Amino acid sequence: MKRILAIDDDLFAREFYRYLLEAEGWVVETAPNGEEGLARFREGGFDLVILGLFVHGLDGPGLVRELDPEVSGIPLVAIFDTDAPGAADPLHLALTLGADRAFPKSFDYRDLVEAVRELLAGAAAAA
Repeated sequence: MKRILAIDDDLFAREFYRYLLEAEGWVVETAPNGEEGLARFREGGFDLVILGLFVHGLDGPGLVRELDPEVSGIPLVAIFDTDAPGAADPLHLALTLGADRAFPKSFDYRDLVEAVRELLAGAAAAA
């Protein structure tokens, strides 16, 4: 069974990701901030990470550098607020940092499910 880690400081968003993705048959664990997300990630066993790009504590860019998706080989989906302070172009930032996909918080849930499905299938094929 595929395991997904969802890191977001927004409780509603975390629970939405859990509900949405567990309905597809995946196991979803959540973390409310960057530090806890990094600790859970380092426990291992995750097949994909969903990250709120501007989480509190260890922020998204710092966390992405720590996760280092290119080294870990685990797909990363970044979720961002389009009006986040200090981010002129959060989509560009997410992709520059190494996210495999990036969505604004106003995404269509079907697009997220499809992206997760594609990334998990691609990771399985590469293994």
